[in-house]
Amino acid sequence: MSTHPVPTYTPGYSPGAVRFMARRTAATHAHFLLPHLTTGTRLLDLGCGPGTVTVGLAEVVAPGRVVGVDAAAGQAETARAHAERCGAGNVEFESGDAAALRFGPGAFDAVFAHALFEHLPDPLAVAREAYRVLAPSGVVGVCSPDWDGFLLAPADPRADAAVAAYRTVQTRAGGDTGAGRKLAGWLLGAGFTRVTTGAWYECYPDRKRIAEYLAARLDRETDTAFSGLGDGLRAWADAPGALFAQAWVWAVGHRPA
Repeated sequence: MSTHPVPTYTPGYSPGAVRFMARRTAATHAHFLLPHLTTGTRLLDLGCGPGTVTVGLAEVVAPGRVVGVDAAAGQAETARAHAERCGAGNVEFESGDAAALRFGPGAFDAVFAHALFEHLPDPLAVAREAYRVLAPSGVVGVCSPDWDGFLLAPADPRADAAVAAYRTVQTRAGGDTGAGRKLAGWLLGAGFTRVTTGAWYECYPDRKRIAEYLAARLDRETDTAFSGLGDGLRAWADAPGALFAQAWVWAVGHRPA
């Protein structure tokens, strides 16, 4: 049984939040790992969510075995249904603790985690677990946002207040909105070598989509200090030419041979 703290997923699992996550694909959100994958690679996706990225990765490595793990059983069920619709026969999904995986040492050739480490109370423990289940010469690829790098325009105190409030919510839940720039350090601390990093921006042409995603979470807060902040962000998103650019940082590391 795991003795690690249970992570809290700040966005939650509302239908809107799940639809937002389901827009992600291997091409858009796992591009940094794709050059390291080949046919037959055994791959583990930690924090797989609704499985859209996982299924894309399964297509790349087929017939290699792919396993998606998520802390929420409902997410694993959603991902399983998506895989069935896509006819992906080499992928399976289950609920589990990323810090205490059931797999033996060397069970996988690649471990992937997108938008997971920023929610973890003990990221280093999960990095070490990824190292444990990787075979020698295996590769890990992780990606998390770094909120200090977000770009919002035009400048608006309502948007600034809403973003600051969301960061507070995530911090209170045990997460780290500055996780992106720390990924390489966690991988190195877990024993990975040849660690490389990079960053990219995800721009939302429909900024109302990301605004609603964040605002809906703020609406659920009972703290009166958050009252009206979600509506303020929604109003900002209506501004002509508004820009919301989300900063993502990725890190790739290798287990020594």
